[in-house]
Amino acid sequence: MADPQFDPDLPLRWTPAAQDKLLEIMSTGMDPKVWYCQHPGRDCDGEPHDQYDYRHARSDQWPPSLLDDWMFWFMLSGRGGGKTKAGAEWVRNMTRYTPRLAIVAPTASDLRDVMIEGESGILRCCEAAGYLPHWEPSKKRITFPNGAIAIGYTAEEPDRLRGRNDGAAWCDEAAHYPNVEYVWDMLMYGLRMGQRPRVAITTTPTPSPWLKSMITDALSRVVVVPTFANEANLAPAFIKQMREKYAGTRQGRQELYGEILDDVEGALWHDAILESTRRRTTPLMIRTVVAVDPAGTSTKRSDETGIIVMGLGVDGHLYVLSDHSGKYTPLEWAQEVKAAYDLFRCDLVVAETNYGGEMVTSNLRTNLGHFARVLEVNSRRGKLIRAEPVYGLFEQDRAHLAGYFPELESQLCSWVPGSGNSPDRLDALVHAAHSLISLDSASSIAVAHGRMPTRGGRPGGGHYQDLKKMLTGVMGR
Repeated sequence: MADPQFDPDLPLRWTPAAQDKLLEIMSTGMDPKVWYCQHPGRDCDGEPHDQYDYRHARSDQWPPSLLDDWMFWFMLSGRGGGKTKAGAEWVRNMTRYTPRLAIVAPTASDLRDVMIEGESGILRCCEAAGYLPHWEPSKKRITFPNGAIAIGYTAEEPDRLRGRNDGAAWCDEAAHYPNVEYVWDMLMYGLRMGQRPRVAITTTPTPSPWLKSMITDALSRVVVVPTFANEANLAPAFIKQMREKYAGTRQGRQELYGEILDDVEGALWHDAILESTRRRTTPLMIRTVVAVDPAGTSTKRSDETGIIVMGLGVDGHLYVLSDHSGKYTPLEWAQEVKAAYDLFRCDLVVAETNYGGEMVTSNLRTNLGHFARVLEVNSRRGKLIRAEPVYGLFEQDRAHLAGYFPELESQLCSWVPGSGNSPDRLDALVHAAHSLISLDSASSIAVAHGRMPTRGGRPGGGHYQDLKKMLTGVMGR
């Protein structure tokens, strides 16, 4: 696919205002930058060569040729792999071939801040090419110099795609739309302009049924691009952190290398359910707890200490708020628990004492002070018996990850009941959940002994009864 800048007559078909703007830009001495070079065989690493004295498109950022019989171009990329830049440049180039385009983002802020106004977004790409469009944020409309129009949409309002008639579309992070099947259907109904409408899908993959089905479609073309393919354009500190923290992990394979992970056979949790229940924001928390599953020893070969912060929202749902787990000495993990306790204003520390007994509680009290409440947990029942009802809350969409927790998610999706291993983060999550909700009767709230004022040995007081009644109603829905 040739870049529009290679057509010397193209600006002659622009609006007079756009032609004047291009002349103004060129009069400053700035040369419009070509994105797709003319490297023989389209095999280019994107580094400067020949007349291109700047970084440009790598061969893995080139879409399939328009002469080929395809409809869907999937660029499955790790974080920072250059997929946004590739999508934005594709939109700019496609305005040469179709007068109407759709741009679909997960949220309104993603549409504005990433796809259009972002560092690698459409406006910045067009500016570098001397092809400045007119952007109307209130209408989510971009009018290009040649008269082509692109309208922005979000997965939050898929019905707005109704009534469209487009010849091309760009969907960013489509694998992360919670309602991707419906959004996709609405988009497809409006792709009816021209002989062969085309769609570019740039996304970090997830093992969703929709994505697995689409990449096997005969009309799909798929390229997988790891984060490190774009290393030249990324901060060295970022690359170093990504390699050290996520290399070799299950989450790293997906988020850095763009792999679609298959579920581990026999595992209780799986990626699809974590993704479908994930939340970007959380409601007000009624209670927050920090749960700790201490490692038995503190040598280099020791297990990590699981430290998970979880909250109970006013909606009656559970939210994983933070993961402070790691390899610590007893003093270090106690200090980490205190830091999490203070940061999230927790009202309870849940501590597994299977392998430390009273030493665990003593260590916590020494570092937390006398005002912190510690609930000792000794998992006499099998791990599966305790974990299953917590997983059940995820199945019911009543438990959520509030953000991304790569190591925790790796443990959840790789732990097979009966395998013998004892994942620390998973254990801490399970203990936290059981302390917040009585999973023998999921419509009631478990309040540790001494938490609420008592009357005659039983929880009492009008405020407590009102709170319990409200939460029982919420959880029972």
